[in-house]
Amino acid sequence: QSTKYKIRKEASWVISSITAGNSDQIQCVIEDHLIEPLIEVLLSKEENFAIKNDAAWAIVNATSGGTPDQIKYLVTHGCIQPLCDLLSCLNAQVVTVALKGLENILKTGSYSACVEEAGGVSKLEDLQRHDDTKICNQANHMLEMYFRDQ
Repeated sequence: QSTKYKIRKEASWVISSITAGNSDQIQCVIEDHLIEPLIEVLLSKEENFAIKNDAAWAIVNATSGGTPDQIKYLVTHGCIQPLCDLLSCLNAQVVTVALKGLENILKTGSYSACVEEAGGVSKLEDLQRHDDTKICNQANHMLEMYFRDQ
């Protein structure tokens, strides 16, 4: 909640380190209501890019090590929209992180409609023409795997 850049940056980084742990550690972050502020950071138009990057890592780490119920919690608290928004970022590393988070979410359940509602499918289609071959391949894979019938 601080307005100071350094505190916001460090807090986001610390939370991303915790969510890189196991599902018990992710559960502590959830129970302490730290997911909601991270999503607010990601949705903010005014937030500093470095802080958004750390917030994105925190969410994506939680999708990597979280249980299906924890991932459902992330989805119901609005993580899909900001991850889809990051697919338009000019920074290839951030796009790669967002792709990873979305794929982790899609692997756990039927969230393809949520990704589509957030504009993710059209952004994945755009990424098929990205300069980075790995991003192109990942976008193509996700479209084939999760959106083939749409």
